[in-house]
Amino acid sequence: MATPHLVTIPFSHFCDKARWGLDRAGIRFRESGHVPIVHIPAVRLAGGKRSVPTLITDEGAICDSTKILQWADARSPEAHLYGASSDERREIEQLEDLFDDQLGPHARRWVYFYILAQPELLRRLAAQGVPTAERLAWPFMMPVARVLMRRSMRITAEGAKRSRERIEHVFAEVGARLADGRRYLVGERLSAADISFASLAGPVLLPPEYFTRLPSIDAWPSEAAEQIRAWQASPAGAFGLRIYRDHRRA
Repeated sequence: MATPHLVTIPFSHFCDKARWGLDRAGIRFRESGHVPIVHIPAVRLAGGKRSVPTLITDEGAICDSTKILQWADARSPEAHLYGASSDERREIEQLEDLFDDQLGPHARRWVYFYILAQPELLRRLAAQGVPTAERLAWPFMMPVARVLMRRSMRITAEGAKRSRERIEHVFAEVGARLADGRRYLVGERLSAADISFASLAGPVLLPPEYFTRLPSIDAWPSEAAEQIRAWQASPAGAFGLRIYRDHRRA
């Protein structure tokens, strides 16, 4: 079997979810990272559609982080990404859907609202883990990329406010679930639910173990930094940071 090929935007939290799931399942893979916009032809050239993460396997292209984790689980069931019983699997999948739909897109929009306003932060963030030619070309591509990203993700002040509220809602749900003292969201071990929450909350929690170096909290505008600190201190935020600390290497 050929080594699976993971195509990513390295700093993407959905890509970190896929990467983490593959690592947890013990599946060796190679990764090629690209800057935003360039990732589209890169994915198509590799055999996918246009979104990342895309995992190219002998069976074809898998173009979704959850489907990548499901693929990994089917090949390494001993990792128990989806629990140890059908009931646990159902619960994990419900939480994963919540995080995929409500946390991931809104964390991305909230973060981009601030990052796109600071071109130097965006330049440094996107230049990590990509080919030299893309890293050198990225500063010249950024003006167009910023316009396209704002348009495609509807990044406005009002949109960022709505996204912050959605993040707060998910954090409150996770905090309530953790109130009984459990160490993991479902069962007694790390699962796709924990990986999904921690990785998709990563950009608003800034864990040191995140795959790429995220902007330090001092680089954010004061209102954003204050919000990040509040999320970090919340029960859900502390949980996400612990999951990174305990289960990912810096």
